[in-house]
Amino acid sequence: MTMVNRPGIRPSQAANATAHPYWREREQSRSASSTQRSTSRPGPGSPPVPPVQFENTTLVECALHKLQLQRLEEAQLPVFISPMAKDNLQALDEDVFPLREKVQEFLASERQVMLILGDSGAGKSTFNQHLEYQLWTVYQNSDTIPLFINLPAIERPAKDLIAEHLRTNNFSEEQIQEMKQYRQFVLICDGYDESQLTVNLHTTNLFNRPGQWNVKMVISCRTQFLGQDYRSRFMPEGSSHYTRQATDLFQEAVIAPFSKKQIEDYVEKYVPLEPRTWTTKDYMDRLTTIPNLMDLVKNPFLLSLSLEALPGVTEGKQNLSAIKITRVQLYDTFIRHWLAVNSRRLQRSVLSKEDRDVLDQLLEAGFISMGVDYSTKLATAIFEHQDGNPVVQYVHIKDKESWRAKFFGPDPETRLMRESSPLNRTGSQFRFFHRSMLEYFFSLAVFDPRSHNGHDEFAPQSDIGSTDAALLDAKGLLFKRSLLTEPSVIQFLCERVKQHPDFEKQLLAVIEQSKSDASTATAAANSITILVQAGSRFNNADFRGIRITGADLSDGQFDSAQFQGADLTNVNFARSWLRQVDFGDAQMDGVRFGELPYLKERAPVNAFAFSPNGKMFAVCLNDGGLITYDTTTWTRVHQHKERSEVLTIAFSPDNQHLALGSEDMTCQLWDTAIGETLLVMVGHTDCVTSVAFSPCGKQIASASDDRTIRLWGSETGECLFVLSGHEGIVLSVVYSADGQRLVSGSKDGTIRVWAPETGAPEADWIIPYVGASRVAVSADGRQFALITGLFSSEIGLVDAVTGEMGLILDDDADEPRNIAFSPVGKLLISLNRDNTVRLWDSSTGQLISMLWGHSNRITTCTFSPDGLQIASGDRSGIIRIWEVNTNRSSSITQGLMAKVRTVVYSHDGLSIISNRTDDTIQRWDSFTGASGPIPSLSTFDVTSVAISPNGHWFAIGCKNGNIRLLNVQTDVVERVLLGPSAYQVVDMSFSRCGRWLVSCSLMVTRLWGLDSTDDQCKVVRDWDVNVNRRRAYVAFSPVGYQFAVGLVTDMNRSSRVRLFDPRASNLREPLKEVRLSDTLHSMDYSPDGRRLALGTGASSVMLWDLQSDKPDVKLEGHTGAVFSVSYSPCGKWILSVGEDKTVRLWSGEADSWSYVAVVSKCLEAFTSVTWNPVAPMEFVTGSDDGSVRVWRISGAEAGNVSVYMHWGSHVGELCAADLTFKSAVGLSSLSHRLLVQRGAVDGPNS
Repeated sequence: MTMVNRPGIRPSQAANATAHPYWREREQSRSASSTQRSTSRPGPGSPPVPPVQFENTTLVECALHKLQLQRLEEAQLPVFISPMAKDNLQALDEDVFPLREKVQEFLASERQVMLILGDSGAGKSTFNQHLEYQLWTVYQNSDTIPLFINLPAIERPAKDLIAEHLRTNNFSEEQIQEMKQYRQFVLICDGYDESQLTVNLHTTNLFNRPGQWNVKMVISCRTQFLGQDYRSRFMPEGSSHYTRQATDLFQEAVIAPFSKKQIEDYVEKYVPLEPRTWTTKDYMDRLTTIPNLMDLVKNPFLLSLSLEALPGVTEGKQNLSAIKITRVQLYDTFIRHWLAVNSRRLQRSVLSKEDRDVLDQLLEAGFISMGVDYSTKLATAIFEHQDGNPVVQYVHIKDKESWRAKFFGPDPETRLMRESSPLNRTGSQFRFFHRSMLEYFFSLAVFDPRSHNGHDEFAPQSDIGSTDAALLDAKGLLFKRSLLTEPSVIQFLCERVKQHPDFEKQLLAVIEQSKSDASTATAAANSITILVQAGSRFNNADFRGIRITGADLSDGQFDSAQFQGADLTNVNFARSWLRQVDFGDAQMDGVRFGELPYLKERAPVNAFAFSPNGKMFAVCLNDGGLITYDTTTWTRVHQHKERSEVLTIAFSPDNQHLALGSEDMTCQLWDTAIGETLLVMVGHTDCVTSVAFSPCGKQIASASDDRTIRLWGSETGECLFVLSGHEGIVLSVVYSADGQRLVSGSKDGTIRVWAPETGAPEADWIIPYVGASRVAVSADGRQFALITGLFSSEIGLVDAVTGEMGLILDDDADEPRNIAFSPVGKLLISLNRDNTVRLWDSSTGQLISMLWGHSNRITTCTFSPDGLQIASGDRSGIIRIWEVNTNRSSSITQGLMAKVRTVVYSHDGLSIISNRTDDTIQRWDSFTGASGPIPSLSTFDVTSVAISPNGHWFAIGCKNGNIRLLNVQTDVVERVLLGPSAYQVVDMSFSRCGRWLVSCSLMVTRLWGLDSTDDQCKVVRDWDVNVNRRRAYVAFSPVGYQFAVGLVTDMNRSSRVRLFDPRASNLREPLKEVRLSDTLHSMDYSPDGRRLALGTGASSVMLWDLQSDKPDVKLEGHTGAVFSVSYSPCGKWILSVGEDKTVRLWSGEADSWSYVAVVSKCLEAFTSVTWNPVAPMEFVTGSDDGSVRVWRISGAEAGNVSVYMHWGSHVGELCAADLTFKSAVGLSSLSHRLLVQRGAVDGPNS
């Protein structure tokens, strides 16, 4: 086996022998060349290396040489492919760089901590081991000392990290103290997450403080282990009194998934390591042919597992494309393979009689099964006794009475099982060779699939049967331990749910059991967490009285679910769909919704600021109002009214004062504790536009419309300097993090840099970009961000040292009004004229997210001090607080999902096709919501879709004007109808008989005869040639011979609907025509073909009896344009959706209709709706937020009509429309306010 490190090789005798001869030889060499060779440079704050050699120095170097030889000899590097990485978790996987080069840059820089993140199996430990090997390979006397530290193996890493590690390597206390005083280290700290640490090791070990260890830290951690504020666990503390943590001393990188080229390079290195019958091409052919396998093996550890497992998985399989492999199945297969290899090894080995007898018993009992049992019980014991710390220390004399002896004692059965298990040994320390192996076996203790193996495990899912589920063991791990802190374990169990329906039934039974048995609360919380993360949906579920304390239901779907009387203490509902949920009488202490309510002020917001400690938030309004909030409760602390309008504010570094810039040309100092003005600074001759405190707090800078900047003493209010030079209004002024520079931006088109101590401008530091105005400085002081033009949509990033322009941030949006850097990391926000806040990655220029929610012009935005929140305020007095979930890509609101144009059902109602505004299409299973692309269409820009009623054709209209007809059964394009290339196809409709297809573009409508093979078409004369068409719609009648063409023109946006007979030889004259004064958005025939429903821009649905001359029935109720309308197959219901974010259900017949139900207060406008042609009372919607949702109607026969969501895609944001929480217990005031703002009500009749 090539991918596993076997028990560690012990140091050779040479490494343990005296190094005095080596020392003499090295000293002679150094005396000749030491003046030429540069040594490692001490880090910040370290004492200088003394020019004289201490007597003990030779002993230290001798001991270090021994360690060097030992580590180089012990190095067992598996196949190594240098990883690529990205700057942070939000960056795209395509924006990558070589991690090795980035670490080398870090080691050569002044930074002190580099955090390397990655998913489980991403290759963090392998990279760390390779880094240590490289550093020891080039090590020479007095160089920086590399130490690879396995954190879980250290007893007290928080207090004595380096010393404890050196003691285990036989360094004396005298040597340790000497190295502490005079040497520099590179600490390669592996497995921060495995050691269960939550402290900042750099801070608790006092690294780089005077008299302490001089170090650079490279520290690795799994992404899944992180919380939101993860950087605080790794970032060094700054030296400034007011700076809590120093961003300029910290760096991070995230290991990116393997590319196809890296996978192939890995396979090429893997194949020669052992005699194999497969070549590199054989492996790559299998990896690329088996569905989804290439996505799995982008993870290096899963790649290593799959290479071992593939020969067994594919043996005897003819159709590789039918094989289904998941992550957990790779582990299953690898473990069986591993144990089978070790079984054969033992059978061939020369064993003692006792060992042979024991082996025979193990073979008779089932060697593989016994091996899995051993590792499963060991993993369970590690979690039970060591809380998941993976390293087990066993010394027989000391530990023979402990729980460890059962797994590591000298008993023959124990020994044979241990030596055959996937364990590594280093001295007296044992561990599974990868953390994920420990978690895999622990998951087997919750659910063991071996009792459900009566099928081919790699067959398609539909082949997997289901049996009646027995209840799970109440003494099992699911009931004894919360799994919420073990995301990898939950991930394994999620995959089991998808493979084994009876496991899902067992988990559901546990949730149900919690209603009557309080002792099952832990198991119920585990169960529902697993199910939600596995994608199970609980729309319309009866959860009354369940007990699920602490469950993680984030991103769950609970439309119309009943939670009355449930114990929901500490449950996480972040980004969940909770429309029409009933929380009546539920216990809701500590419930989290992942968002904060917005604040509503009495007047437009001019500016606001967070205090540096994050505990206060100050707001100034355009009526002179000044309000401060306590951010723990978001309640007002002080309210104050100035005589003049306050335009700008800033907190002092000690949180005790506010600087105010006013329209009355003054700058004021305000006491935040007593809410009073202490100083008024006079001197400006026009209004003050921007204020800032220096990092030391002793100086205040104010910018003004009078084209000057003034610097004031914050204690006396004395004007220290007047900075002149700008020729236009100065709009912004900001200090660098070290306080050594002051940067200003002006309407004169320049950015200027000043020295605050002297008030003098920096020579050659004027950035002349026409229209440049506002400016922001990054947290590390290395970048300026500026708006590059008065009416430009671009944000420019400038190198703060050289002044050179770097990346340009531009997404073709309306011009940004303001910008702000995050105090932590590399995020940047801009507020735009389209009432959005945009979140950018300044290291890559990537737009991460857009924040929607303001309905009025946004005036200001900023980050909280920890970078975890964004505040934005607008002209209507609304202040929104957005959560920046830094360990989720594009986590804020719905990100950048393209809007849905159209949704249509297949003729049998089993699938749904959706078409988005990014010209892509997807197919959905109408029952489960499972989705996927249509491979044959991946290269086309699809602008419209239609499915023939007879189920034969699936038509796609393309951007190039062509129409492709696919066979519905095979997805093969069988015909191409050639249209005018200049105009995209915007709508299509098939005739009921399948003989015709009518299509329209913005220029022409065509009728295609599908019976002929020459693809001939007729042009429909539906409008005057000299009139510009703004939009066009077509629909075929479900009965008879008729189709309708609807057109909207640029001229007053008036509309016209014309009816045609497809059999007519001349389509220049319509059968009938109606003119509308409103904009037409949609139309649909009734099932009997007698009426046409029209959705209009006048917030109504119009019904046209085709026997009459004009529409005579109007359905009113919408408050915005009706974008889509649809008759039910029975003709007794009409659905309409639109701009007002509602779905309305109308009931009636002929000319008498009434609306009976409404889906309201949804996240974004609905764009399309259609009924399932087969399943009664089911329909699908598409939305502006990119979602596709299937809905069902209940209670129609009883007259108590209600609508609930069956499934939905791309929820991504909290929905609480019509949620009720009457008599809920413990709901916080913040959560109460948030839910009400999102459309919830206190009671069912509120």
